[in-house]
Amino acid sequence: MSDSLLHQIALTKIPLIGAITAKTLVSYCGSAEGVFHASKKELFKIPGIGEVLVRNILDARPDALAEQEVDFLTQHRIHALFYTDERFPTRLRQCNDSPALVYFKGSDLALLNAARMVAVVGTRQPTEHGRAICEEIVEGLKPYNVMIISGLAYGVDVTAHRKASACGLPNIGVLGHGLSTIYPNDHRSVALKMLEHGGLLTEFTSQTKPDRENFPMRNRIIAGMCDALLVVESGASGGSMITAELAHQYGRDLFAIPGRIRDAKSAGCNVLIKSERARLVENVSDLAAAMMWSQDGRPKPIQTKLFHDLSPIEKTVLDLIIHTPEIAIDQIANAVRLPPGELATHVLSLEFKGLIKTLPGKRYVAL
Repeated sequence: MSDSLLHQIALTKIPLIGAITAKTLVSYCGSAEGVFHASKKELFKIPGIGEVLVRNILDARPDALAEQEVDFLTQHRIHALFYTDERFPTRLRQCNDSPALVYFKGSDLALLNAARMVAVVGTRQPTEHGRAICEEIVEGLKPYNVMIISGLAYGVDVTAHRKASACGLPNIGVLGHGLSTIYPNDHRSVALKMLEHGGLLTEFTSQTKPDRENFPMRNRIIAGMCDALLVVESGASGGSMITAELAHQYGRDLFAIPGRIRDAKSAGCNVLIKSERARLVENVSDLAAAMMWSQDGRPKPIQTKLFHDLSPIEKTVLDLIIHTPEIAIDQIANAVRLPPGELATHVLSLEFKGLIKTLPGKRYVAL
C-alpha cells in the first residue's frame, strides 16, 4: 500500500467532503496528496471550497484518518481504487456523482470492467413467479458472457446472486456498508460464494454500518456500473425505482418485467413500461436483442481493406473496436492519445460510414 493511497482514503474521510468535492479538490491540486499539501490561500481559490472546508482540510491528519483503514485492506486483501486509477470501473467514472474511491474484494479486478454488465433489481418480497422469472433470465444470460450486478438485499437481489453463482456466472454485490461485515447476515454464505467468481464492492470504509442513508448511495453505483438494468418486480416506489430512475438519468438501457395491472408488486414495472422509460421484457432473448448481443461476444469480421477512404486515425480506431468488443470511449482515448473533441469527430465519421455503432455508456461495436 502506497502513501498516495493513505492520502486518497484520508481525503474521503474529511468531514463535509463528498465524492464531487473530493474530485474537484484533486483536479485543482493534482492529487489527493496535493490537497493535504495545499496552502490556505491555494484552497480558497478552488470554486465551492469555503472557510469550513478549508479548516477541515488544514486540520486533517492523513495518518490518523486512514492508517487503520490501510492496515485493514492489507490484512483482508481488499483493493482500493481511486477514480484516477485505470482499473476503476469505467462506466461508473462516466457518472458525475460517482464515488471518488471504491473498495473491492473479489477474484479479479478486471471484472469491474467486464464487457457486458446487467444490473438486476426488484422488490425484497417477490412472488414465486418473480423469483422464477429472475432465475430464468439470469441463467439465460450465461451464453452472453454477462456480469450480473445487484445489491445483495433480500428478495430479487439475492435471488439473482444465488442463481448467477450456481450457473458459474460472475456477479458483483454492491454494499451499503463497509467490508468488515455482511448485511444482511443471512446472506453471508451467498457473499462468500460470490467471491469465487465475482466479488463485493462498496464506497464505504471498513467499519461503516449499514445505515439507512447509505443505500440510496449504493443504488447509484449499481445504476452507474451497468449497461442495462432489469427491474423484475417492484412497487410504485422504493429502492428499485430509485435505482431505475438513476439508470435512466445515466443513459443506461432500462428493462422491466410486466405484471398484472392491479398487482402492487408489479406497479413499478408497469409504470416504467407505460412511461416508455423501460422496454418490456418477457425473456432473455428480448433483452439480448435490444442490446444487440450475440452469444459468442465477438463482432462480425470486417474487411478493412475495402475502406480505402479511411484516414490513418480512423483505421486505428476501427481496428481497436474490431478487436475489443464493446470498447469504451475512455479506452479508445487512452490508446490513440487524441483530445476528446478530435476523437469524437473520427468516431462520428465511422458511425456515418456505417462501420460502428454506439452502445449505452459510450461503448462501441463494429458492424
